[in-house]
Amino acid sequence: MFIYEPTPVEGFDLQVYRLKSERGIVGTPNPEMTTNIACFGDNNMAAKHPDWVQMSKDGPALRTNKKYNFRWDIVCNRERQMVDRMLDMIEDAAEKTKGITLSSMHYADHGFCTCPRCKEAYEKSGLDWLEWRAQTVTDFIGAAKERVKNKPFYVGLLPDPVNAYERFGMDFDALAEYATAFVVPHWSKTYATPWYFESLSRAFKKLLKKPVFPGLYIRGPGDDPSELEGHTQILKTACRIARTGVDGIIFLAANATFMKDFQKACVADVKLREELEGYGGKPVLDLIDRWESIIQ
Repeated sequence: MFIYEPTPVEGFDLQVYRLKSERGIVGTPNPEMTTNIACFGDNNMAAKHPDWVQMSKDGPALRTNKKYNFRWDIVCNRERQMVDRMLDMIEDAAEKTKGITLSSMHYADHGFCTCPRCKEAYEKSGLDWLEWRAQTVTDFIGAAKERVKNKPFYVGLLPDPVNAYERFGMDFDALAEYATAFVVPHWSKTYATPWYFESLSRAFKKLLKKPVFPGLYIRGPGDDPSELEGHTQILKTACRIARTGVDGIIFLAANATFMKDFQKACVADVKLREELEGYGGKPVLDLIDRWESIIQ
């Protein structure tokens, strides 16, 4: 599970606390959980240091840039002060908790970053543009892995199996040298077309050289529950994803109450569980069987 508060919930093999989200707010690590850190997605730092924001010919990596529809503001991943801050935070959390997952450690999208820091580093590198960007991202992950040491280290990818290298500077094979596993968010407020999520999972399972964990969305911070998918379609999608051979599924919720409500709804819906028999998602149904023994 993936949760925005440091509260474990029984019934999950991997419990991830979102210590630092892209809002830039940092919580307190929980020794009983794995820690997620959003690295260069940081609304707080972008507001404090506008000159740190990633740049392109089509404008900055800010939520106000309608060409890209960013969900948060993104700081340059060659800004030394930001890099050092993130590496120190990663090391501290790794020492105190069960492991680390990283997200937002990549370039914002096509065309980023063209700030003076990046122009100078690129010109000195002797590499072509895309190769240089990918090397920058890989080098950061390598440095993070050194700070994590022997703890589990999960690297978050964006859900584009085809253009991730050109868009975000993600070299899957190079990152696999450092990752214990990959986390691929399939966050959505609706799962009305599970075929697409199954296809994405199938593609990542084929491409990645380390275990892959797609993520499904239950209820995030500030969500209106009337705008969200219920447990029915989430479970159908989970079973479709499970049959692709992925190594696990991560469920996201804002807090322990929302996660437990989801567990209870899944356990109570016996008819749905019977319907999903034969979908090929036995690991998901086995998980719900486990929940049945702990849900009061």
